[in-house]
Amino acid sequence: MSDITKRYFKLAFLFNALSVLLLFLPLIIFGIKGCMDGTIVLTNKLKLGLCFVSALFLTVYGIKSKYRCRSITFLLLFGCYFVVKKIEIVIIVSGVCCILEEFMVVPLAKYYTNKARINKEIDKRISD
Repeated sequence: MSDITKRYFKLAFLFNALSVLLLFLPLIIFGIKGCMDGTIVLTNKLKLGLCFVSALFLTVYGIKSKYRCRSITFLLLFGCYFVVKKIEIVIIVSGVCCILEEFMVVPLAKYYTNKARINKEIDKRISD
């Protein structure tokens, strides 16, 4: 594999990982921050935990079936609703991250993935 192909694969992996982080990291951070607050009722923490476990199962299913499930984000947002006092901030941050991910990161990830596949085929033809 040539250096440029390796570079494209690394960039594709980087943008795919950034896509996942932009979707889930703000909600997970706000959820953990909300649980750390001492004023939250235990039943609300259990609701958040149930939402996180459901989101985990949907994430595993999405990875196995190679299906991008957008509902996982909203399930986590619903869980954060129970434990975070000022939900408006969570919604704004999640919305901005979702827009960045959808319109900037995903197209770049697809671009570099396609470039890596094309260069891999070119490398096969050159080496034969």
